[in-house]
Amino acid sequence: MLAGHLVPPAAGWHRPLPLIAPASVVRMTFPISPDKLVDTADRLGAIDAVKRKLVKQPDPAAAKLVTVLEELSKIYGAMEEELTTYLSLFFDDTDPKQLARERAALARLEGGAIRARMSEARGRCSKIWNIYTRYLTPWFDRVLDPIETERLRMLFRELSEIDSHMVDAIEEVAGWLTAEARTTGDLVERGDFADANARVLAARRQLRPLRERVADAMVQIRRLEGDFIEISGAV
Repeated sequence: MLAGHLVPPAAGWHRPLPLIAPASVVRMTFPISPDKLVDTADRLGAIDAVKRKLVKQPDPAAAKLVTVLEELSKIYGAMEEELTTYLSLFFDDTDPKQLARERAALARLEGGAIRARMSEARGRCSKIWNIYTRYLTPWFDRVLDPIETERLRMLFRELSEIDSHMVDAIEEVAGWLTAEARTTGDLVERGDFADANARVLAARRQLRPLRERVADAMVQIRRLEGDFIEISGAV
């Protein structure tokens, strides 16, 4: 063989395809603004602002406020769990067992059950309003000034309204995720594992700001929950 000359590949030889296609091949648009999903949780600052007053005059209703925070946490938790299921997928045809597990997870997302699960948020919102009107209003009226009670009323109204931005946004996320799972599933069925992995990776990058905001909101919810668990135990 002469120096500097390459031997051509044997007939029938093909370069192995990468497991992840170049990111440039994937273009997707996530339809939801992070603000639309977490603006309600951000307003929990209204509770934080009056926490000292409520701590000084505890009431058995503190346990009900903990329940409200738990319900809110479940709403965001359900969304994050479903997103994680999709964003953690990786399709490798050299590992049949893993590929079968990933296909099964994808099939569950494609089936649309996620929309039914995440729509449970509407039922949780109704529960929140019932707790507010029956248990929390008397406590707030007794301890807080009219401006503070009005801010809290607006917060709980937003949490409880069937057509709230938060609930609508979560249902839109569910619809987007179902559609993405179906598109990814089509790629997997064709054996286009590199493109399927690239699609999941692109979604992971695009959703990072949203998931960071949701994580911050859940930290705030858990912190408030812990504070009022302590109050409820002292009553």
